[in-house]
Amino acid sequence: MVMTLDATSAERRVVLGVKKSLSARVWRERLDDQGLSQALAIAQRTELPEVVGRVLAGRSVPLEDASGFLNPSIKDLMPDPSKLVDMDKACARVADALQAGVKIAVFGDYDVDGATSSALLKRYLMQLGVEPDVYIPDRIIDGYGPNPTAINQLHAGGARLLITVDCGSTSFEAFEEAKRLGLEVVVLDHHQVDENFPEVHALVNANRQDDLSGQGHLAAVGVTFLFLVGLNRELRRRGAFAQRAEPRLMDLLDLVALGTVCDVVPLKGLNRAYVVQGLKVMARRENIGLSCLADISRLSGKPTPYHLATCSDRASTPVVVLAILLLA
Repeated sequence: MVMTLDATSAERRVVLGVKKSLSARVWRERLDDQGLSQALAIAQRTELPEVVGRVLAGRSVPLEDASGFLNPSIKDLMPDPSKLVDMDKACARVADALQAGVKIAVFGDYDVDGATSSALLKRYLMQLGVEPDVYIPDRIIDGYGPNPTAINQLHAGGARLLITVDCGSTSFEAFEEAKRLGLEVVVLDHHQVDENFPEVHALVNANRQDDLSGQGHLAAVGVTFLFLVGLNRELRRRGAFAQRAEPRLMDLLDLVALGTVCDVVPLKGLNRAYVVQGLKVMARRENIGLSCLADISRLSGKPTPYHLATCSDRASTPVVVLAILLLA
């Protein structure tokens, strides 16, 4: 922070010896004495330069969390999916559908978070030998979220279980139509909602007022990945993998990283682990759609959060969505 100080304070808090910048201001130490002590402790604990400790202290990172903040891991930060309200109901219902051979449809939002959430579900289900219908609405024609017309179209196509991602928490009219048709619904979302929900089989949303999981910072794709962790656990419990290999969930983190960054959610907690680990997966270029986006963005080196955030500037959002879904 740059502020004008009196001479005495300036002498006491000058940073890098800059007593007068080009704008005639003193560069003042941002941290107070307690903050400086915290910065020093972080630097000593992590064995990193003091400037790193200052940055972390300035971001209010506790001493005990510093190592995890710098090197976040999925293993250390992954919560029990069951802590989210309705998660167990959602996992059990989808597991039932998979074992019974029920046709599943996925309805996603039209932004990058919705597209990556849809692709995440599609890629997981395809590893189980299931090809779901995926519906991404037209922003102009359909508007946001499920609508009765789309519900009827998916039902007519044979779907008997609908999973919505990055939408659905307030889709009362659409889900009334789904109920009339006998189409069961599972919602995976992250948008803020009040105490009123549409009538569905399960509504998983860490920002429900009755959800105490502490995962409200997750994007929809992060919630969807948590759901897949829970679903995988449920299928394993039922012996679904006795004769086949389990889906490789960690290989799907490139999609999770992209959706997390592009939805501009805070890069803290589990989100940091999603992005750090997802960038490693993305660098392997095993996802054809994401590789095409990297080529369009002229990315030749390892991807960073900056590259993920700017990909939709160089390739319009519809192109991003199509690349994620069609080439996933």
